[in-house]
Amino acid sequence: MLVCGGSVSEFNSKRRVYSIPGSILSGRLFKDWISQEPIRGDTSNHTSDEWNDVKKAVEQALPFYESISEVISFGLAGPLRRRAIRRLETQRNDWVLDSGTGPGVSSRILLDDGFEKVIGLDPSLILLRSSKTRLRDGFYPVRGVAENLPFRNGSMAGAITCFSLRDVRDREASVAEFARVVRETGRLEIVDVGKPDSPFFQRLISLYVVLVMPIVAKFFIGGRARGNPFRLIIPTFHQLSTNHNLTVLAEREFGSSRLHEFLLGGLVIVEARQTNFSRS
Repeated sequence: MLVCGGSVSEFNSKRRVYSIPGSILSGRLFKDWISQEPIRGDTSNHTSDEWNDVKKAVEQALPFYESISEVISFGLAGPLRRRAIRRLETQRNDWVLDSGTGPGVSSRILLDDGFEKVIGLDPSLILLRSSKTRLRDGFYPVRGVAENLPFRNGSMAGAITCFSLRDVRDREASVAEFARVVRETGRLEIVDVGKPDSPFFQRLISLYVVLVMPIVAKFFIGGRARGNPFRLIIPTFHQLSTNHNLTVLAEREFGSSRLHEFLLGGLVIVEARQTNFSRS
């Protein structure tokens, strides 16, 4: 199933067709068919159970996701999203992809900043329906995953993924897919938890993520949820590549990339500019 323009569109895996509202179909955004092959390979980061646990954790955290994210990031989650979005401002009138939109925080900021056509991609129907309910016209929810984007080559003027790339099953496949759909001179902005290259700083960040962050998150969640959904950040952190390696991956697929580190490298923005685009 895909979610487009706020309505659920049935996807027939045998015929490989799906229905799409005319307003989005006219943009020739979608591929003619979508592969149904399972995501797996040498670069797979999480098992299917781990991936489903992360998705459920974000759904559970929906009522307080943004506020707790600000607390555990020392107030930097929102400012880093906005900084990355400013790099996409020349594309306000064109299609921009928010991959791993989750509760729709980045999509809301994009719309508030004047972006007119924002596609929010996420595997969770719960999160997509919640985001569409809260966001105004201009937000188009699509159910899918970054490793297998349902969009045509070069159909996006830009893309952003905030605090979600670490959750994908296959990071290399995901960045390659972003490079496929972002057109020439377009940008990909990655905002996420980082893993410093320095062993000393990496150890410091690991201690915070594993020992301190869960306690802080649980304190501010209080009685609003059973357990602590933010503990799922721990296994995703362990699976991260280093900040340098992520930047190299983005440069390999896009042609140009730049790393910005914050909090000793525990938070990053990786900016990639498309210079390798091929229409084939």
